[in-house]
Amino acid sequence: INQLRERQIKNFLTILMVSQGVPMLLMGDEVGHTKHGNNNTYCHDNELNWFDWRMIRRNKQIYRFTQSLIKFRKKHQVLRSRKFFQHQDYLGSGYPDISFHGTKLWQPDWSEHSYSLAFLLCGQHAREGFEPDDYIYVMMNAYWETLWFELPDLPDGMKWRVAVNTFMESPKDCYAPGREPLLKDQAQMMVSDRSVVVLVGR
Repeated sequence: INQLRERQIKNFLTILMVSQGVPMLLMGDEVGHTKHGNNNTYCHDNELNWFDWRMIRRNKQIYRFTQSLIKFRKKHQVLRSRKFFQHQDYLGSGYPDISFHGTKLWQPDWSEHSYSLAFLLCGQHAREGFEPDDYIYVMMNAYWETLWFELPDLPDGMKWRVAVNTFMESPKDCYAPGREPLLKDQAQMMVSDRSVVVLVGR
C-alpha cells in the first residue's frame, strides 16, 4: 500500500510538472507531507500544517524526484508556453503543437471509463517557434494492469529517451536532463500499472 501511495505521489507531481501554467506545490508536497485526510487545515496550528524537516531525510527519494522534475521543467521551453495551444501545425513542422493519443496513436479515449491518455508536445512549436525544444511524449496509465502504448515517429535522426518512469525505483524514476537513457524499442512501450512515463525526443 505504501509503495503504491509513493508512486501516486510521483504520478501527480509528474502530471503537474508537464502541465502548462504555473505549477503550485503546497509546502511539504515535495517530501510527502500528509494532513491525514483533512482537506481544510486553515485554522490548525499543529503538525497538520507544520513542516517536519526530518521528512527530507525520511522521504529523500520523493524529495530527489521533485527536484529532478523541477530541473526537467526548467530545461524544456515547450512545457512553459505563454499562449494557448492551437492543436494544429502552424509552423509546418509536420506535427501539431499538441496532439492527444491513447494506447493507439491518434486515438484518445475521452470516455468516462478511460484509464489511459497520452499527449505529444512538438518541440518545434516551443515559444511559438522562437525557441525550439525537444519533443515530449507523456503516457499516463491509471489502469490496474500494464498497458502497451504505441509511440509516435520522430523526425529523421531523432530518438526517444526515457526522462521519467514513476514505476521505477529511485534514482531510475527520473533522470537528469541530458542523461536520459535511450529507449530500445522506438515503436512501442510498456507502461506499468498506475504509472506515468515521460519520453524526450531529440
